[in-house]
Amino acid sequence: MSNQSSTETLECLYQLLNYVDEDYEALIRDATLRYGNDYLEICNQARDLLSSLGNRADGEVRRFYELLADHAMGRIRGFGNAAYALARYMELGGREIELRVQFRLMGFAEDIVEDLIRAGVLMHRSRDVLFVPEYLIPRLLEISGDITIPDVKELLSSANIRELMAVEAAVFGARPVNWLFRAIYGMDFRELITGTRIDGLLDGSVGELILNPAIDVQAVRALIHEMKDSAARSFKRILSPHGQYMYSRVARCGVVYTVFGEGGRELILLCPWVIPSRRFLDYHSREERVIVVGTSPSNEFAELMRRHTEELPSRTGFVFLSNNEAMVYSPRASSKSFDSFLDFLYRSNLKVTYLN
Repeated sequence: MSNQSSTETLECLYQLLNYVDEDYEALIRDATLRYGNDYLEICNQARDLLSSLGNRADGEVRRFYELLADHAMGRIRGFGNAAYALARYMELGGREIELRVQFRLMGFAEDIVEDLIRAGVLMHRSRDVLFVPEYLIPRLLEISGDITIPDVKELLSSANIRELMAVEAAVFGARPVNWLFRAIYGMDFRELITGTRIDGLLDGSVGELILNPAIDVQAVRALIHEMKDSAARSFKRILSPHGQYMYSRVARCGVVYTVFGEGGRELILLCPWVIPSRRFLDYHSREERVIVVGTSPSNEFAELMRRHTEELPSRTGFVFLSNNEAMVYSPRASSKSFDSFLDFLYRSNLKVTYLN
């Protein structure tokens, strides 16, 4: 057996020791990429070696970690930036479907995962999960690379409302009450996810929202807050309600607490867009509230609200602002405060229509 063949057998044995699936298809695919026509012979040698060493196999392989690391690093030429990204931003592995999207968002070629498997930088631990071999981690943590960080502010400034909702959901982990999301926007939240792809930033095409791992999530959160605050202030100027404005980072919307002359009071939530999560709906849910949303509701809104009427706080109403029109859905419980709020709408020169 040649030295290279011996090293490749040890490498294959290492993967065999760390492979956890009963189905060996993913491991065989890796071996085919890595060893070409010799894959079957090398896999058989690795199995024979495992059978021979038994419980001593792991300890024996560890003796050759430096040799295995040298062998993999010798094949890494041309993929240095990808290996750097894997170590710096991608936590040295993860679910294959997520890694593929992350690499794509960082601007790498579609087949970069295969290239890294071929080089021995990535291995399948199971059919769905890839990892960097333990012996290679110290080497990868030492390498440098060049990754282009997207201008998130520029990307968000040109994003539409649906894209902004998807970004907000991704960076805050927000998930809506789906029937209410559908009532407002006319689609299931999953449709929003799978239909969103912002090059360099976010991709939901695989059924979950995956961010470019190189971006600063805290900076994106700050930008979302800034954009929603700015738009909410413009809503306040249009409606001109009494009361001091504040921006809530909990509800992620503008808030005006209005007290009326007859003693009534109303909490006005100003939402340029909204992900109606349970956390959002529970925000001061016992107060007289009106949720103002910067869009027209879907045609299903009134029907879905009637169908789920017991699932919302009884003193919460909705107002939708679009094209100089205010579309009103009154709260289930009659409220003088809400009636007083409607006076703001009529004085604002908006056309007022009712959904219920």
